[in-house]
Amino acid sequence: MSRVVIGGISHETNTFSSQQTTLSDFQRRTLMRGRALVDGSRSAATALGGIVDTALALRWDIEPVLFASATPGGRVRRGTFESLTNDLVRGIAAAARAPGGLDGVLLALHGAMVSEGLEDADGEILRRVREAVGQDVPILAVLDSHANLTPKMVDAATILLAYETYPHIDTYARGSQAVRLLARLRSGELRPVQALRQVPLLTPLPTQRTDGPTPMAELASLARDARREQGVIAVTLAPGFPYSDIYDAGMAVLVTANDDEHCANALADRLAEACWERRSQFVTHLTPVREAVEQAIAAECWPVVLADVADNPGAGGTGSEIAILQALLDAGAAGAVVATIADEAAVRQAAAIGAEQRGVLRLGRGASRNSNPALEITAFVRWFGDLSFAGQGPMGAGTTTRLGLSAVVEVGDPPVEVILTSNRVQVLDPQLLRAVGIAPEERRILALKSSVHFRAAFEPLAAAIIEVDGPGLSTPDLLSLPYRHIRRPIWPLDCDVM
Repeated sequence: MSRVVIGGISHETNTFSSQQTTLSDFQRRTLMRGRALVDGSRSAATALGGIVDTALALRWDIEPVLFASATPGGRVRRGTFESLTNDLVRGIAAAARAPGGLDGVLLALHGAMVSEGLEDADGEILRRVREAVGQDVPILAVLDSHANLTPKMVDAATILLAYETYPHIDTYARGSQAVRLLARLRSGELRPVQALRQVPLLTPLPTQRTDGPTPMAELASLARDARREQGVIAVTLAPGFPYSDIYDAGMAVLVTANDDEHCANALADRLAEACWERRSQFVTHLTPVREAVEQAIAAECWPVVLADVADNPGAGGTGSEIAILQALLDAGAAGAVVATIADEAAVRQAAAIGAEQRGVLRLGRGASRNSNPALEITAFVRWFGDLSFAGQGPMGAGTTTRLGLSAVVEVGDPPVEVILTSNRVQVLDPQLLRAVGIAPEERRILALKSSVHFRAAFEPLAAAIIEVDGPGLSTPDLLSLPYRHIRRPIWPLDCDVM
């Protein structure tokens, strides 16, 4: 019987956000310790779910330590990082010292976490874990495809895997793959060697999707073919997270081969060149806010999804930008829903007004320099209360999403339904709307705070999808962002880079 330790810390850090990520942010989303980590992950459509289920199916002895995840946002406070990392590493070290030792470490990380004074937080976690278990214990980590891969991560880990799809509908499969690769490592079948190539390329999120006519879909197909080549253990193709202004941000290729450095290097070079050749195809073309609303109103089939890609809480956006809401009100849009606006103060105002009552709300506290002014408007409060729902879509099935104290209000004439929440949450599952009595398929316009993930569950419902060029911290207009720390030259900030 193999004895393995599992755990992880996951955060996607938007360094352009001024809102620091604290311990309470992890507690608000996910913080599991010990056996609760196993019980809370079984059958869940997550990397940890795949790790736990597959390890249990193999009858392995699991030593769960800690898993923490917070909604993407600003830099993680150093004290929070140290507290969580120390707990994780102490637990792993204790498991390694126990009689019988360890056969492996399985981690669920993100790969784009930045802490105060620490750009490569994931690399530091892996370094400390390696120091705790020694050089002979395999360390396998599952990363998000938006990971900014660094040499430090690669040096510390035995094998790194990243999600292969965006929307991320393969998280469970990657966790399961990590366990199966560890089994092959323990049998002596594999002797991994890795080749990392950092491509000088920043890519906005909409063109990173792998389920449509995008350059990333083409590259994902090339990566799938590469994984079938002789001697290849894994191919990680990470377009990266462009909102982490750190030296190593950007696209990267990591090839893991079986005791064959030539194979790893040749394939990494080939895939990196394929990424670079497609750099101009990653430019994103969005529809201006008012034009998008006009198109949605004029549509003959519904619902039409207005994707608020620039104010995506799942990429560190505040979730509070009101540009699309304002345009819907100005245009007199009927049958429209805005999901969601993260504004705890507005939620408390709604609660003070009371259910089935009218009163004045103040909405909007966007952080972008292009944010709309705050909106004071009379609202009808249809519902308020503590909001959570069980995920049922391709992403997040078997998990619970907590939005905190929330409210549904109607504003304007004809009324626009607005879901106000205390917690910032990317809208990726129609169950969020259904949890407050809104049937998404019965509405004409759905304005959703999401860049790409909404497509997994909403695309089958939608008659059309319009990506909207609004303000926000996850804007695809990378040239508008004040980069200071990223390595240069890099495309598209430096178009003459060769």
